[in-house]
Amino acid sequence: MPTLDKPKAKKKGLAFAHFAFMVSLVTPLFLLGVMMASNLGYISYDLGFRALTLNLAPKMALGAMAVAGLSLLISLFMAPGRLGPWALAAVVITGGVLGGFWWYQKALKANPPIGDVATNWERPVTFSTRLIEQRGRDARPIEDLPRVPRNESMDWGGKTIPEINALTCPRARTITKKEGVTAEKVVAMLKANNYVVTGSADWRVEATYQDPFYGFKSDVVIRLDPNGIDIRSVGRYPMPDLGANCRRVVDLIHKIEAL
Repeated sequence: MPTLDKPKAKKKGLAFAHFAFMVSLVTPLFLLGVMMASNLGYISYDLGFRALTLNLAPKMALGAMAVAGLSLLISLFMAPGRLGPWALAAVVITGGVLGGFWWYQKALKANPPIGDVATNWERPVTFSTRLIEQRGRDARPIEDLPRVPRNESMDWGGKTIPEINALTCPRARTITKKEGVTAEKVVAMLKANNYVVTGSADWRVEATYQDPFYGFKSDVVIRLDPNGIDIRSVGRYPMPDLGANCRRVVDLIHKIEAL
């Protein structure tokens, strides 16, 4: 009779390996659905990003890792050749998800808690009334001298955004090479790079960029002045941008200089 029980045990082990693999896919698929719903505006950023992504999803991934780890241990004793690949795939997928959350927490500590970058703070680039209204009442405020609250960060609390920009984004500088650069060329460049232009005049261009994942929006104003061209990029959602606005401003500097 022992010979009859052995195949059943193997079958159960294989079924558990399959189960662990399917469980490992739940969190990535859940996050994909949250991203799509947030990007399309079906759920708010507070619900989609803060509650579901940063709070619920890590707990789901930890549970999936427990199942995947148990499945891997079972496969090592029962049938490594048949069960091992499924269990190992479950561990790798879940480990990748947890690694993503670990990277995010590390990036939060490595970057200042800001979402506002400009090339000129001595004469700040202003936003039009229409653009401020489009941003909404709950968006990050547009200020001439924004500052990180003291209770928000031990490293950066109390510092002004101009001070932080100078330290963390030194390449954000006024463009002095401006021969031949017109508002029309800037508008064409922005549209070619997936920006939605919301307003333009001979001396300034306003546009909005939406990231392809959660749909977070950042508003960009480019001021074309006789003394130089300045750029300011400000995220709407009040959360640390992990350097995204700095990279955006520097990228626009290079593209404008190439016009």
